[in-house]
Amino acid sequence: MTINCQNHDIASHNITTNQNTWCVRAVHGDLSRQANITAFVNVVETCKMQKVKRKSNDSLDVSPKKKKINEKGKPSSNDKPGPKDGGIKNKFNKDLKKDGFKGNKDFKKDGFKGNKDFKKDGFKGPNKFGKPGMGKGKPNFKKDDAQSEKPKWSEMKKEKKQLRVTRRKAKATAEVFEISHKAKTLAAQIQRKVITEDVRKKACKELHKLLKGHYKSIALTHDLSRVIQVLLKHSAEDIRNEIGEELLDIMVQMMQSKYAQHAVKRIMKHGTDFIRHEILKKFYGHVVSLATHSISAPVLDYAYGEFATKKEKCHMQQEFYGEIYKNSKDDKVKTLTDTYKDSPEMRTAMLQSCKANIQKILDKNLHDGELFHSILYDYIRECSPEDRAELISTLSPLIVPLSNSLPGVNAASICVWQGTNKDKKTMLKVVKEHAVSLSKHKTGYRLLIAIFDSVDDTVLVKKAIVSTIASNLKDIAKDHWGNMTLHWLVKPKDSSAFHPSFIKFLEEGASSGTSKKDPELRVSELREAILPALKQDMQSDPESWLSSKSNMLLAVAVLSIESTKEILEAFAKVICKPDWRITSADGKELSAVEDAGIHMCLKKLAILDKDKDSDTLGEAVAEYLENETCQVWLPTNRGCFFLLKLMESNKDNVANALKKKIKPHVNILKQQSSEGAKLLLQFVQKK
Repeated sequence: MTINCQNHDIASHNITTNQNTWCVRAVHGDLSRQANITAFVNVVETCKMQKVKRKSNDSLDVSPKKKKINEKGKPSSNDKPGPKDGGIKNKFNKDLKKDGFKGNKDFKKDGFKGNKDFKKDGFKGPNKFGKPGMGKGKPNFKKDDAQSEKPKWSEMKKEKKQLRVTRRKAKATAEVFEISHKAKTLAAQIQRKVITEDVRKKACKELHKLLKGHYKSIALTHDLSRVIQVLLKHSAEDIRNEIGEELLDIMVQMMQSKYAQHAVKRIMKHGTDFIRHEILKKFYGHVVSLATHSISAPVLDYAYGEFATKKEKCHMQQEFYGEIYKNSKDDKVKTLTDTYKDSPEMRTAMLQSCKANIQKILDKNLHDGELFHSILYDYIRECSPEDRAELISTLSPLIVPLSNSLPGVNAASICVWQGTNKDKKTMLKVVKEHAVSLSKHKTGYRLLIAIFDSVDDTVLVKKAIVSTIASNLKDIAKDHWGNMTLHWLVKPKDSSAFHPSFIKFLEEGASSGTSKKDPELRVSELREAILPALKQDMQSDPESWLSSKSNMLLAVAVLSIESTKEILEAFAKVICKPDWRITSADGKELSAVEDAGIHMCLKKLAILDKDKDSDTLGEAVAEYLENETCQVWLPTNRGCFFLLKLMESNKDNVANALKKKIKPHVNILKQQSSEGAKLLLQFVQKK
């Protein structure tokens, strides 16, 4: 009797441990033949008993996962092995199908279709984050569902528009809401460039008539405040005055509004002087709060710097000195010292109040304003040395924006003079990045001059500032203020280029500062860094250095320190050109020798020849002077004076060489009645 135990899927049914062991031993031949038959018969009978029991319980739900052993430890099925899947397992699946369980294929039709089919119903499966519905791509809806649920965008836009209109009606009054659309339409028409001026004026009148009486209610809004700006720019003066008068009461609120502050600037710019000063009066009592507000501070500084009179500036500054000046002004108080001049016991209180207001502005990072600079300059001169040292350490990184105004650069100069070495290094580090722009600024150049005049560490100054200026020499020399910066490096305190009051201010500041180095040594060390670059540029491009009075003054300063034959010859070639002409300030073109400023500089250059034995400008001019140039110069008074000055300043040999050039044209001198021609003729004819 041959028994094929491998055809029975005994392991798929949960048989007891002993029976399973017997079957395994039977397969591997561990037991005798009789023992194998006995063990197999017991297993088959147990499976039949479980089959009968399962058929009697047809109403029970059977899950494919619940293949458990019964309470007695016997298998739950007694089916015989089938031809396809091992008998017991095949029989078990057939019985389950009869009871309603259709297996994996039919179960998908009842709703659960697996990962692939289930995605068609909108479920995307788990993504890389482990969350359902977050997979790549859009949900794969069915066509019928997509068509039935597709939104109608036109209806949605209409609903949003109606909702927006409803909200606006709730915020604004009904009357203002009705006129807003028409006002914006008229404003758009006014701004068009293609309409005529008559149409624009007519539209401005219509718009003003529409908004008159409502300006206060619309001035703080986003859209209609823009309409007011358009009206202020394009309307007539009477309309601007009416708008300004209506808005005077809310001017402080407008200053602090993100949108209305632009309308205030328009009123100040296009309004009359009366309206401007009325607006400034409305600021009284609120100057400190406006100066410490991020939106209103620039507008306040614009009004202070552009339109306020000297008296109004003093009144605005007084509010920083103490609360007593908030509601009442004193015309006698012009600086901080005037507040306690008659009452010295008030000095501490005034200084503390001013310090607190300055600190508020610094905390808000609103330090770039002329009003603040004026207050700072007043305070830093009068405060105690301890407070000054603390303030200088705070202002050191802000030294560049302080230089945007005259009082600000004066305060910055005090920081340079009285700061510690650490403070000065911080300032130089900040100034290094802005050296070129500061040198060309109308007040910023004064900061650089204060640094040149007081910082002892000339090595650091040359590395941070002078080297940058030397590398941008051409650009800086063309600018008037840049030319002044270069002039101070070459020849400090030159009265021909700098005002005496400025020189006195620098001398007093440097004497009260912390500088200990010899001034002459400092000047010579800085000059060494800039002079070679200047000389090289003069030799390579003499025309630019002889094109204006300021450039020629700098050239005179350089040649008074150190000159070369090459530079003088290059200058003489340009000077002796018969077509050397310039354009004057009034737009007229004339011979350069006839210009007053250039004529003065030419005489200064000629005077430099007095103490020289050779390599003079007179020698170079005598070499390159041509007959055509003489015919241009001799008929002019200033041309004659220049030639006379050259002959007087040089040795006899140079003077005689010039006489030989002039004698063939004596008839031209005799025909002139100018003083220069008469004196030159006498000098030429003198033996």
